[in-house]
Amino acid sequence: MKIAEQIKLYTTLWQETNALYEKWAKKHGLSYYELLVILSLADKSACKQKDICQVWQLPKQTVHTILKAFVQHGWVELTPCEDDRRNKTIRLTPIGEKNICAIAGELQRCERAVWKKLGAERANALIEYTRRYNQYFQEAGLNEDT
Repeated sequence: MKIAEQIKLYTTLWQETNALYEKWAKKHGLSYYELLVILSLADKSACKQKDICQVWQLPKQTVHTILKAFVQHGWVELTPCEDDRRNKTIRLTPIGEKNICAIAGELQRCERAVWKKLGAERANALIEYTRRYNQYFQEAGLNEDT
């Protein structure tokens, strides 16, 4: 297989993976971006909007809009940070803890089943090759010299 074909196939598979997560989110009444925010909130008891933006590379306005909706659902509370009053700490409410952790838990069960099916050797290889791909891409495409 030629390099151009490999690139096209890899890109197609990458897009397919993203589409699967988007489809999973939609099946649960969520947008893909809402799912990403939920995963961040389930991972920490308290965090900041800028943390979520950095982890998922999402625009601030997108995360702000999602959090505003989650406040309306009663899932989160936003409180000013003590160290920087411009930022707000996001805390799960009891109902948010229940709903957000249930959604994240269901996705994680699905993911664990996939990784278990892959087996340790293939899973480790996937991680290693993805790490190398990202490293080589950064070296080839993001260096200031290129």
